[in-house]
Amino acid sequence: MRSAFSIFTFSATLAVTTHIASAAVSDVIQVDSQVAAVTLYPGLAQITRTADVVLPEGRHELILQGVPRSAETASLQVQIDGARRISTRVRDEFVPPRDASTPEIEAAEARIDEIETQIAAVEDEAARARAAAHAARSSIHFLEQLGNNDGLVGTDASALDDISLMISRRAAENHRQIVDAEADARSKEQVLATLQENLTEARAALAALTTEDDDRLYIEVAVEATAAGATSIRLDYLTEGAGNIGWSPSYELHLTTGGDPELTLNRSVILSQDTGENWQDVALTLSTAEPLGQSGPSRLFPQLRRIEKPMPVPTSKQRLSSDMELDLANEPIIEAAVVVDEILRQWSVDRSGVAAVYGFDAPVSVASGAEALRLEMDSLKTTATLTAQAVPLRNETAYRMVRFTNEFGEQLLAATQAAHFVDGKLIAVADFAGLAPGAEADLGFGAIKGLTLSRDILEQSEGEQGLISRSSEQVRRVEIEVENLTDRAWPLRVLDRVPYSQQDALEIAWDARPAPTEENVEKQRGILAWDMEIAAGATEVIEIETELSWPEGQILR
Repeated sequence: MRSAFSIFTFSATLAVTTHIASAAVSDVIQVDSQVAAVTLYPGLAQITRTADVVLPEGRHELILQGVPRSAETASLQVQIDGARRISTRVRDEFVPPRDASTPEIEAAEARIDEIETQIAAVEDEAARARAAAHAARSSIHFLEQLGNNDGLVGTDASALDDISLMISRRAAENHRQIVDAEADARSKEQVLATLQENLTEARAALAALTTEDDDRLYIEVAVEATAAGATSIRLDYLTEGAGNIGWSPSYELHLTTGGDPELTLNRSVILSQDTGENWQDVALTLSTAEPLGQSGPSRLFPQLRRIEKPMPVPTSKQRLSSDMELDLANEPIIEAAVVVDEILRQWSVDRSGVAAVYGFDAPVSVASGAEALRLEMDSLKTTATLTAQAVPLRNETAYRMVRFTNEFGEQLLAATQAAHFVDGKLIAVADFAGLAPGAEADLGFGAIKGLTLSRDILEQSEGEQGLISRSSEQVRRVEIEVENLTDRAWPLRVLDRVPYSQQDALEIAWDARPAPTEENVEKQRGILAWDMEIAAGATEVIEIETELSWPEGQILR
């Protein structure tokens, strides 16, 4: 999509240069360019087109053909070796028609024409058969009317016998004609159904060949060649296509269990494009850079605060209006661009501005708007620590967890729907959050069906129920049981929680047996962890007792 800025740029500057150059141009040369290289960013592509042409000495108008209308004209750069570029004119309306035919497309179109001709012929034959049946019915109707003709009154018996026999014979013949004509028409219509199926297939085959847009830009470059000779032309431009262009990483995570667990990351990328033209055998580079993203820090505005006498409690509608006015007064509307920046950042690898770039040696072909291409990259292997993790409050089984360190010397990019395998079997498909070099990650690899969990409330007293009569106290005793029904021992982490308070008046006391290995896990208040080794066939029990008390007249939330 071209911005208003790009249209204004060319209309304001190129119109002047065109007028200067047009008077001195000697001839017009049509130049067909092809996509040679693509650098693909998230949601954006930089296209490089090349062409070779022989230029006579002197001034010429080069018509650079093939650039689709999805190109950002403001980003267009033209390089011509061995010639001086005088002016460039770009037109996206009133462009001369483009012939995009190829031998394959012509053959597909000819096949459609052939089938349509056959359909028309069969329809004519079926219509003629129906017409014959209609004529026979009309003859029968005439014979029936003839038998009722008043002119036969007074005819002798012998003549009437002859007339009756004639009507009978003619009617029988007409009925045979109707039966034969209807059968012939049905036969033709069966052939017609087959031809219609063939036509649908032929049109689908043509559509598969014609995924490109017919609309192209008109680019005219005035040049002057000091000497005759062969010249290379290069065009570079950016394009966002029709909104479905870019690439994303994809992973297969293979866990091999045993004495020394190992994790293998099979990396690939999935890319698509809808620029309006097919990429055929192009040199492909993938980059995590964001050319259209935020290039500098956001602007920080002063925050004005004031005090005043209390006002009556506003209604919800007044409060909403007041909050909106305060936001508008303190922060200009331009700050809304930060939201867009956050969306673009989801693909960033290095937030300091250094982008990861991946190049592929083999040429790549991608049809416009018709397919997604998956390119395999490499396999990365590392040692892994395999444990079991249990959350009895939420789950009935423990889960297999793998911890590994990114020792590959590069950022592992975030991906959606990374496939998780255990010993060659698909276990789960989940998001992968990405991992910086040297950082650790914990990944889930499915449930351990033989490591079962239960969490039961043994005693609970609240208000005037149970053992305690005061309405400002609650006591609860919980029992957690983990049973290992597998044939191996598991290093196990059990996670549970106790309540916490930010109010001095709400007092909370708790006790756990055995005591937890860690409190406030990952800086989350009240989250407890027990690390243990559970043998095959063993059962581990954890008891947690909590006591809450608060002032009379208050309600526990």
